[in-house]
Amino acid sequence: MSNTKPKCQTCGRKIPTSGSRLSSIGFRRRVNGITTLDDLINSKEYLAQFVKSRFQLKEYVDKFLARLEEIDCIDPENLADDISNIKTWILKYYDNTDPERKGFLLGKDPESPLYEFLRTEYPEINEPFQEFYEYYAQNVDNPLNKNYVSRALTALGLKTAMKKIKQNQDGESIGRKQKCTMMLLATKDELSEIFRKNGY
Repeated sequence: MSNTKPKCQTCGRKIPTSGSRLSSIGFRRRVNGITTLDDLINSKEYLAQFVKSRFQLKEYVDKFLARLEEIDCIDPENLADDISNIKTWILKYYDNTDPERKGFLLGKDPESPLYEFLRTEYPEINEPFQEFYEYYAQNVDNPLNKNYVSRALTALGLKTAMKKIKQNQDGESIGRKQKCTMMLLATKDELSEIFRKNGY
């Protein structure tokens, strides 16, 4: 096994392959933040570090970078679609070199049950974050804390919005007060597109 660090095939710089396990939420946020070819090129070093943190072997990093270079053919006429397809490929990346290693980059992370819960329970969503969190916490083993859930949903692409809602006062509808609350809002099509872009 070679100890030589892999080089970026675009710029030739050596890519660091050591370090601690990187956050899957940070990885998802970084990939979903890629909007241009420059963003993709500037993210290659980080992507390689993440692959290394998951698979622990330089050969996996080399293979990932080589496969990324193969699909890194951008059509200037269709730039947005090409970038979107590459991002989805990265998020769905699977290395079948060693089946024992269960070669998915993502899928066994702490937030995976949250995403599966959202995908199976909500064809669309329009409810306060607090209500969503309580329902999630009651129905999932080992639920994540609110802060983690909020960051995981943001990384997925589902953002919260502040909205005024009417609140019943002592069970009576007369004289209901308006209350500001954080809402999760996504139509069926929007939620479906969020999951498609994230490789689900």
